[in-house]
Amino acid sequence: MKKFFYIINIIFILALFIALPYGCSKSETNTNIQSETIEESITIFDKIDNIEEDFIADKKALLNEILTENKYENAAVITNEGATEIVSTDIYLKGGTVLTGDKEINDVKGIYLFNNFYSITAAYYDTKKALDNGEKVMVVLLDGFSLKQYEEASEKNCVPFLSKYYKHEALSVYTPVTNAGYAAIITGKTPDINGVHDRSFRDMNVETIFAYSLKSNKKPLLLEGDVKILNIETEPVLHVDENKDGDTDDEMYENSKIMVSEDYDLIFLHFHGIDDRGHSYGPMADETMEYIKKVDGYIETLSSMWHGTIILTADHGMHEDVEGGNHGLCRMSDMVVPYFLKD
Repeated sequence: MKKFFYIINIIFILALFIALPYGCSKSETNTNIQSETIEESITIFDKIDNIEEDFIADKKALLNEILTENKYENAAVITNEGATEIVSTDIYLKGGTVLTGDKEINDVKGIYLFNNFYSITAAYYDTKKALDNGEKVMVVLLDGFSLKQYEEASEKNCVPFLSKYYKHEALSVYTPVTNAGYAAIITGKTPDINGVHDRSFRDMNVETIFAYSLKSNKKPLLLEGDVKILNIETEPVLHVDENKDGDTDDEMYENSKIMVSEDYDLIFLHFHGIDDRGHSYGPMADETMEYIKKVDGYIETLSSMWHGTIILTADHGMHEDVEGGNHGLCRMSDMVVPYFLKD
């Protein structure tokens, strides 16, 4: 009897070992299929919200037929490489590919629908135009400030100054993180051209507005937080959190009040606190809204001291998650930001 049970146990163990590889193989296959599915999915959105999230066209499908109530004639196709290609909405989708009739756009992450197209890259060209006209320019980067946040802050009267100069929405770039958005603002180029795709990139393939200002015999100044983010032709003035309140925005603000009276043609300010609070509390949290109101006050004061053009926008937006807020996805909340101009 013992011999019988011994043989049975041996057979069971052997069967278990034989079955395990097949079980693992099945699991890995499912994981790979899921991964490929996620990579091929596309988010279709406009300046209001996501219209289709994680959309997958298993077979060739006309975009205008997917959109049951299409009110847009144009679309920006956003690729994984950071390109933004403007096309009509009369296009076909299949997997992660957009078919325009004469060419294919591969590895698509999102489709942004619009009637009037605006991009954060316009900050470069608006700055260049003002400098060429002999005007002084202040550019303010409001890190992590989404269009949805601005609209919420406006309803709660947290942006009494900025709301006077709101011009329109603006599309950020993929991937919507600081390095990529920052580079797009100061180069006027998308990541596929300027070479900055995510947080791991610091060097650019093209010159920035700082190089242009220097070549034009203009005097630029870059005021940053406590870390140098990108390698730029002008070295940033970094700031230390002297009062230990967890921010460098207040120290940079105090320094900028001094610098605006100096002989600078271009001053670039990078406020980080909105993004920090969005991550910690959520983009629509009371703490975040209160900080947006504080920054609005900073900008109002600086505006009263600055005799020139002021351009304000964000590098990216932010969506809510279980821990507060995050960004980096091709979706409306991360990709659409406000654009302000005071001239």
